[in-house]
Amino acid sequence: MSAADSTAYCPDFRQFYLLVILLLLLPCQLQAAEIKIESASTKINQGMYQLNANIHYELNDEVLDALNNGVTITMLLTIKLERQRAYLWNESISKLLQRYELEYHALSGQYIVKKLASAEQQSYLSLSAALRALGRVHELPIIKQDALQDSKNVVVKIHSELDTNALPAPLRPLAWVESYWQLSSEWFSCPL
Repeated sequence: MSAADSTAYCPDFRQFYLLVILLLLLPCQLQAAEIKIESASTKINQGMYQLNANIHYELNDEVLDALNNGVTITMLLTIKLERQRAYLWNESISKLLQRYELEYHALSGQYIVKKLASAEQQSYLSLSAALRALGRVHELPIIKQDALQDSKNVVVKIHSELDTNALPAPLRPLAWVESYWQLSSEWFSCPL
């Protein structure tokens, strides 16, 4: 076998490493999911501060598979009111937790969105419609106007996440260690 013949059988390791890197990155792109708070605002209505917000929910394949196989997905919305101060840490005024459930009913082929605080529920024919409804926070009461002596420098901070503690017991240990169950938004702030 000559030297020219032996190089013909030698693979180019740069192409091999590039292929391995691309294959490793592919699952990350396929499992891309996010929770993003797109907008939020507050208003006063009949002596009550109310929150309006739009949250974009995008679920990955593993969470969708669990949902479509009968697992209820619970989203936790955390709302904090803080007074911003120049020289000290922010003063915490109040904290409100809201839970929303997303279910799939295989017999009817519908997605159900439940607001657990008010026991309201709506059904939707498509997942995208259910996720849009889940992300629409409309006139949510957050604090009475007379509970605040001064609303100056008060901000509302909003955060949403998939509540892994609300999953069925057999799924919880998996959800605590697998990154695809760790869906969470960044904190979003708006003035009160």
